[in-house]
Amino acid sequence: MSERRYIDVFVDGLISYFDHLNESFGSSRSVISSSEHAQRSTQSVDLELGTPYLLKNEATIGMDFTGMITVSGSSVGTVFVSAPRALLKRILLSYGEAELRDELLRDLVGEIANTLAGNARRELGADFHISIPRVIQAPLNTKDYRLDQHCYLLPFRWRSSKAELIISVKDS
Repeated sequence: MSERRYIDVFVDGLISYFDHLNESFGSSRSVISSSEHAQRSTQSVDLELGTPYLLKNEATIGMDFTGMITVSGSSVGTVFVSAPRALLKRILLSYGEAELRDELLRDLVGEIANTLAGNARRELGADFHISIPRVIQAPLNTKDYRLDQHCYLLPFRWRSSKAELIISVKDS
C-alpha cells in the first residue's frame, strides 16, 4: 500500500471526527483545503486542511498535547495528533464540559488519536493493529520515536486553532 493511501485514510478520519463534532453541536459541515481557503477567505470555515509535507530527520514536532498511536501487523509506524491547549479547551466546551483541567485535555487528545486510528483500522482491515493511545505533554523530536520511515505532517485548523496530524506508517 502506498504512503499516500495511509495519509488519505487518516485525513478522512480527521474530517469525519470534526464533521461529527460539528453535527453534534449544530454547525454545518465546512471543510476546505488551504488552496480553497485563499479563494474563500471571507467565509466561515470550521476545518481547514493544510498541505501535508515530509518532515526532515530529527524534526521537533507537536504542540501542548499529543496523542500517539503505534501501528503494527500488516503496517508499522506511528500516528500522532497534536493540538494546543486552546483547541482542546474549545472542543471540551463544545461538549458542554465546564472543567478544563489538563487531565481532561490529555484524555481528549488521546481519544481523538484513538478515534482516528480506529477509523483507519476499519478501513484498512483487521491486520492493521493499533495500540492504546499514549499522551505526551510536550513537543517531540522525531528521533526519540524511531520514525525510521517517511514522516508526513498535515497542519490543520479547527475554528481558527492550529493543530497537526503526523503520519509515519508503512507496510510491514
